[in-house]
Amino acid sequence: MVRVLLRFNKDLVQEPVTSQIIIDHKTPVNILSARITPLGGEMLVEIDSRTSETIIGAFRSKGVIVDVSSLIEKDKELCIECGACVSLCPSGALYHAPDHSIGLEPEKCSGVTCSLCLDACPRRALHLTK
Repeated sequence: MVRVLLRFNKDLVQEPVTSQIIIDHKTPVNILSARITPLGGEMLVEIDSRTSETIIGAFRSKGVIVDVSSLIEKDKELCIECGACVSLCPSGALYHAPDHSIGLEPEKCSGVTCSLCLDACPRRALHLTK
């Protein structure tokens, strides 16, 4: 699976772009998170890696800005296990491990659509991966 961030401008949010691409290409798109307003929006989705190039191309051809999503990564050298990131993580990707360290479950991370933990970390031990 490939995580992709889709950004829609105000004109595109009025159109059924995502559903039309799913129908046209007969492929599922797993919507992990979405924030859509009349002014625009974004969706973090997972696409099967076997069809990702085709689906990404289809979104781009409709005018959607597509970014292959970045996830959070922890620098173990910089992290002081303070837990500031854990309290802000809405997905539960960051957690207090039994040994009092900070654990990270990347598959739960919303990555670039959230990134709340990046600014919370006093040591800047968290960063986005590509």
